[in-house]
Amino acid sequence: MTYSGKVTLKEEQRFRSRPKFRQLSRDVSGEVFDIPEEHQVIFAYETLYGKTTLIGSICFKTADISLEEPDATFDSDFYHVIAFLFVKGDFQGQGVGRRLLEKAMTSMLDVIKRPVRVQSAEKAVAFFEKMGFAQVQPPTESIYGPRLFRFLYNMEKNVK
Repeated sequence: MTYSGKVTLKEEQRFRSRPKFRQLSRDVSGEVFDIPEEHQVIFAYETLYGKTTLIGSICFKTADISLEEPDATFDSDFYHVIAFLFVKGDFQGQGVGRRLLEKAMTSMLDVIKRPVRVQSAEKAVAFFEKMGFAQVQPPTESIYGPRLFRFLYNMEKNVK
């Protein structure tokens, strides 16, 4: 697919964004997810022929700057965390996910330079590896999670 529209990224308030985020998560994954507490959200919109359409989103949480060292858990508040990154199928491979990730990373790293962590679905591992993330633990199986997230890959990107 040749992409010809204009993509804009817009950070929005969590409480006003929930319905859009939930619908996007359903459209992309077949499951409904919500923006976790204390997370920021950025949406990607495509404008083509005067029509604007929601095509992607990322939600993330900035590290707690008061912590001087991480605790033993992978999702320690010491680290920056990406909770979800969704891009509609027709726009995957067009740079939308990369742009969302870069904007979120900039926002997090402007606060403090710390590693960024994500628990990735198997389908997204190659994308995150391409963006500089590496697996830091073997995948874990979640018997209670939705099928897309049956196996979670703990990944981290170190920053300098």
